Amino acid sequence: MKKLGLDASTTTVGYAFVDGKEVIDLGFIPIQKEKSIRDKVQLTMDTITELDPFDQVEQIYIEDSLSGFSRGRTSQQTIIKLAKFNAVLVYCLEFAYGEIVEGINPMTARKHLFGKARKQGVTAKDFVKKEINCLYNLEEYVKLTKTGLWDKRNMDAYDALVCALYE
Repeated sequence: MKKLGLDASTTTVGYAFVDGKEVIDLGFIPIQKEKSIRDKVQLTMDTITELDPFDQVEQIYIEDSLSGFSRGRTSQQTIIKLAKFNAVLVYCLEFAYGEIVEGINPMTARKHLFGKARKQGVTAKDFVKKEINCLYNLEEYVKLTKTGLWDKRNMDAYDALVCALYE
């Protein structure tokens, strides 16, 4: 099945195209320079459309936006802004691709793929990175910073891959 997984935030959108369990494309779209939600969604849609390697994507999974506060690190305004962005993005995806877009809880997707959502004492990001790297060699897709370090925005692509591999 040809699927697209997305992990959208207001600064970066991770994407992953898979066919069955095979990774076809993986990366992230930097959208932080765009001022409005409309411009962020337009850039995301334009990029996804250009990247789409399939004649027809059969399913799109997008990571559900936050529904609560993250131990004091996430403000109410951030949650509202992210929810608005995700809602507009989902609407545009449904308009472009049809009724094949499904929001998925990241914990549910991780449990399905790895058998558990977290490991005690390990951040969710580190857990996902380790588990994905055990399943796939993604060196050809990983982007490095100008100084040659692993770009942290690759994590959005890894999260998108977890969504794309959900069944």
